[in-house]
Amino acid sequence: MNLCADQMVLLLAEPGTVASVSFLTADPHESPVAHLAAQTVLNHGQAEEIIALEPDLVVAGRYTTTASKILLRRLGYPVIEVDVPPTFAGVRDAYESLGAVLGRSGQAAMLMNRLEDRFAVLEQRVAGRFLGSVLILDANGFTVGRPSLVDKVLTRIGLTNVAVQLGVGDFGQVTLEAVLLAEPDYMVRMLYRPDAPSLANQTLSHPAIVKFLGGQPMVPVPQSWVSCGGPYLADAAEQVLNAITLKQRLSQP
Repeated sequence: MNLCADQMVLLLAEPGTVASVSFLTADPHESPVAHLAAQTVLNHGQAEEIIALEPDLVVAGRYTTTASKILLRRLGYPVIEVDVPPTFAGVRDAYESLGAVLGRSGQAAMLMNRLEDRFAVLEQRVAGRFLGSVLILDANGFTVGRPSLVDKVLTRIGLTNVAVQLGVGDFGQVTLEAVLLAEPDYMVRMLYRPDAPSLANQTLSHPAIVKFLGGQPMVPVPQSWVSCGGPYLADAAEQVLNAITLKQRLSQP
């Protein structure tokens, strides 16, 4: 009944055992595992929807669908809650704990080992070098600071998160003026329905930003890769590192 919990379940559970997932999980703009939910019944977090399916286990987010969770527990349905920790160790613990509940500890270990292996390759490419400073920028000037998984990802590939220097916690806004004064070496744009017209997204193409970037585009990263943690963190890190490496190579005389 929760976007992040659904992703974990779809990646961990035995195929064919997932009775239902949130409607958000079937949306490719929201979820990188939307293809895995194609043949699954969708729910909107309502207890009535879940009761009709008579599941053996309900997996939910810690801070969502509170009323439904209370009702389902009163009716005797086992409900477990999962969270999105701000550290890689926390992500591993969350996957391994849920994997144990689902009888899929081996699958959980495989996913987390593969995630670490991919980051080991990226860290080897960086070889301890400092690649520069970077600012994550989302619609309406929102950014990601510390503590957060995004900050951990940037640090592991040799980058400094400018949002931390601007005093942003795990999530917050920065003004256009603050962005320009901070002068980040690189800017990463979180992609979320980029083709949908909105005033919020226009901040990402402000003339001052365009001029600061010298007409070059921001590094694009789908927001769904980083919003829930897990295996797709490596995809985000690799995309950022590849783009920065290419820009550095092109700027050399």
